[in-house]
Amino acid sequence: MILFDLQCEKNHKFECWFASSANYEEQLKNKMIVCPYCNSTKIKKSLMAPNINTKSTSKNIKKNNKKKLAKNNLENQIKKFRKYIEKNTDNVGKNFAEEARKIYYGETKSRPIRGESTESEAQELAEEGIPFSQLPWNSREDA
Repeated sequence: MILFDLQCEKNHKFECWFASSANYEEQLKNKMIVCPYCNSTKIKKSLMAPNINTKSTSKNIKKNNKKKLAKNNLENQIKKFRKYIEKNTDNVGKNFAEEARKIYYGETKSRPIRGESTESEAQELAEEGIPFSQLPWNSREDA
């Protein structure tokens, strides 16, 4: 795994983990990286301080092991969260925006749904005041 500091066109800075530099490039090319603040897909790497290990001590090793355990724990929690979401919601696929509107305006019975929307559809939902959340994964491999 590799951690990059990223920045959107509006200078919002955030961090993202990737399996490799090639994985980052592929996701960037396919506009799969989204700014968590403004939903922009115009992303670039931000300046990062290099991670230089000047001396290896048992203290550093223990600290790194704790970080790895915490990361693994977080990944497991995200996987559990995703399974819970999948089990307790209806997948409406690419009809997410349409179904969310029907539920919000009382045209159909209220129920928890999940699915996909374009950036413009998500922006329209937000402008209409329709509550929704973007989940922290894009594909099956992410979770």
